[in-house]
Amino acid sequence: MVERAFVGRRAQLAALEEALESPDGPWVLLVDGQAGIGKSRLLAALAPAAVRRGLRVLPVTATEDEQPQPLHVIHDVLERLADTGADVSKVPTDGDLTSIGSALRRHLAATSTLLVVDDTHWADADSVRALAYLVRNRPAPSFRLLLSYRSGQCPAALTRVLTATHTATRSVRVPPFSEDDVAALLPEATAARRARLLTASRGNPLYLLLLADLPDQEVERAIDGEDPGAGDYPGLDRTLRAELAQLPHRERLLAQAAALCGANADLEMLCATAELPLDEVTAALDELSRRGLVHVAGSSVTFGHPLIRTAAYRLAGAGWRAAAHRRAAALLRRRDAALPALARHLELGLLGTDPIAAAELKGAATEVLPSAPGTSARWIAAAMRAAPGGRPEPPEDRLLLGRALLLSGAGARAREALEPLIASPGAYRLEALLLSARCERMLGRVDLARALLAAAAELPLLPGDGPVQLELAILEMQDHQDAEGRARLDALFDSEAVADPAVRAAATALRCLGAVSELRIEAARAEFDRADREFERLDDGGLREVVHVLPALGWSAYFLDTQARGLAHLDRAVLVSRRFGRSYALAELHTVRAYCLMKLGRVGEALAAAEDADDLARQFGYSDLVPFAGALALRALQLTAPREDVLRQWEAVSGLPRPVMRWWRQVVESTVHEVGARLGVLDPAVDAPVGERPGPMMPTQLARYANLLLSQGDHDAAQQLVSRAEVAAAHLGLPSQLAAASLSRAECCFATEDLDAAEAAVTTAGARFDLADMPVDGARAMLLAAQIAGRRGDFTLATKRLAGARETFAAAGATQLVAAATTLQRRLAGGRAPGEPATLTPREREVAELAARGHPNKEIAHRLYLSPRTVEDHLSRILRKLELTGRAGIAHKLGELEPPAG
Repeated sequence: MVERAFVGRRAQLAALEEALESPDGPWVLLVDGQAGIGKSRLLAALAPAAVRRGLRVLPVTATEDEQPQPLHVIHDVLERLADTGADVSKVPTDGDLTSIGSALRRHLAATSTLLVVDDTHWADADSVRALAYLVRNRPAPSFRLLLSYRSGQCPAALTRVLTATHTATRSVRVPPFSEDDVAALLPEATAARRARLLTASRGNPLYLLLLADLPDQEVERAIDGEDPGAGDYPGLDRTLRAELAQLPHRERLLAQAAALCGANADLEMLCATAELPLDEVTAALDELSRRGLVHVAGSSVTFGHPLIRTAAYRLAGAGWRAAAHRRAAALLRRRDAALPALARHLELGLLGTDPIAAAELKGAATEVLPSAPGTSARWIAAAMRAAPGGRPEPPEDRLLLGRALLLSGAGARAREALEPLIASPGAYRLEALLLSARCERMLGRVDLARALLAAAAELPLLPGDGPVQLELAILEMQDHQDAEGRARLDALFDSEAVADPAVRAAATALRCLGAVSELRIEAARAEFDRADREFERLDDGGLREVVHVLPALGWSAYFLDTQARGLAHLDRAVLVSRRFGRSYALAELHTVRAYCLMKLGRVGEALAAAEDADDLARQFGYSDLVPFAGALALRALQLTAPREDVLRQWEAVSGLPRPVMRWWRQVVESTVHEVGARLGVLDPAVDAPVGERPGPMMPTQLARYANLLLSQGDHDAAQQLVSRAEVAAAHLGLPSQLAAASLSRAECCFATEDLDAAEAAVTTAGARFDLADMPVDGARAMLLAAQIAGRRGDFTLATKRLAGARETFAAAGATQLVAAATTLQRRLAGGRAPGEPATLTPREREVAELAARGHPNKEIAHRLYLSPRTVEDHLSRILRKLELTGRAGIAHKLGELEPPAG
């Protein structure tokens, strides 16, 4: 376990330091907290502060293994005194406690001293009495005593003497870590991993660091109390297991039994697994409870923390565990317990050939498949091992194993398990082909998935095969076989399968995404409304069966500018997937969530979701999603992180294999190209990878590249892209795409000094971004509007617009955009010194000169080929710039102006 910085205890440290300040203040300091909470680390941080205040610090620690030795703590105190040069040779160590306490008191009074006794709960009885003597007879006004102990375990003799003598004390309880504490302790971890570790550790620093040392895939197993894989984790062994190993034999045996039985262990089961009589079991429980290792409440025995249970389980030998699991299984079988409760012990009981156990394991695996597919996979594998040899393997067992492995996210293993069924004719071949195709899709091998589906299409379809047709439609649509997917869904709606609410909801979502893909936007909106209602009607049990289709609804919401509604469904799908063990769906769900959150301007949450997606995609081998989620993280980092962090992410994403899915690949390639050009590591002159196939995001892609070309000064090429974006956006009619095209037009007009057209376009863009629920993009439009106002010399309006944009950027966590707005505001603030003449644009100068000659607005409009409304707008800006309230002063002011801006 790596040594970490001191964090999260500043308030407690300050309270202790304050108590050291005045001799009239509290002189007995009491520090308590649960095991591993960081009491010793707090005391170590206090020592330098005490030394700076002129105190001699004498730290000692009581230990459990030395507890049987009388005065072991006092002996340590004497050694510390000797280390400071004190002559302790005459202190009696075998006399009465009063003589020992008196001699010790004299030495402690010789100079200002802070005596620190850590883990006082392990102090022997004689040492406790000697410390009580010091409490009753304070050595000197400058003497301080600090006692640290586990919550609720301060030795009773010390508690009594402190109460009886009314000693001035300062009590400090060390609390669990907060989110900020964990961020400071583990800055290298992702936000999602830190949150998971905080929850799992319950804020205990020791458990937090032990879990942080484990690989991601082992953390869940560790907190479930299981033996975390075959690896050796010295941090876990060195701390928790070392303490448990010092327990008396009876208590250690019962701790092992309780860990093995779990929270629902009762006295009879504990007696059976530990092979101890009832009176010894109850006595051992009392002792473990006193130590804070277990809690006994009602009919359950729980450990103080899951990691303690893990340590107790690992403390037992493999042979003892196997025999104890068999003893527990025998008892549960006699009780006719539920199959899942029995299966857990059968799985770990080192079964040989056992037809009865095999049947029980298979039944349990089938029962828990909907809610815990990972557990189901383990149990069906154990059942297959326990089945009698020499008989043909039942194909339904292998199908159950493949289905369970797939649902738990183990795509490669599921594909391997299903392989024998694919080549064998029979009733199970069709489902095996479909499950295998899903595995191949998860693993990014679309060609193999397509081949498996082609084989499935040649088989006769079975009644109730709605899920089969859904899977076929998903694959066809992801491979841009839009017509085939649409036809399949239409046929599904004409069949009896659509009577199933889950199938109907999923099919509607897919039909919606198909309409989006074909750019039939009005039809897509209608389908989305229907799918939205269908999924709202589904209970969690129905949703779990089609949770892998929810990304289709999420993507539809994203494209149709209803991302907030889609996000609500995605959040629910994540909860259902976790509750029912559908971990295979989580990577894609989090990816879609990340894109929806980004569009909603929740940048920090979007980045966290992208990190979750990346972790899960790597864990479950969903290779296509890694670069796809990484591309979104790259865009989020552009708004939140310094250049070096963006460059690091760009290098990571650009080095990954491209997704097989065509539009995912296009998103990754366009993101890498655009961001690379902005970073200066790619040549922007290279053709942008904007696909020729029209899509719902094409206007946005074209607008982004137009902006990039404008930054390079290539106005003509940018104008061409903007025109293409406007045509595509008009065809779609989506507010987000119309807004992107309008903002791009505004940028082009601004670059060519056509400020009237730029103002009109940016105003339109802002209104459309509002309709699309895209606050950050709307604030970007406001930022450009501020620049337009600044170019016209209207600094009041520019400042107002900048303030609004900054507020939105700050709320979104887009720190880089906040910095850009601040820079622009400073530039505008320094753009005109007090009293400096204003500057009019060429068009404003023309309007002002005609107005100064007395021409009415209508005539000015006729002379300059403008509308009267445009003339009115120009005059309003002219009056603001010239600080006038009417036309009368224009002629006088014109002579003070700089030459027209050109």
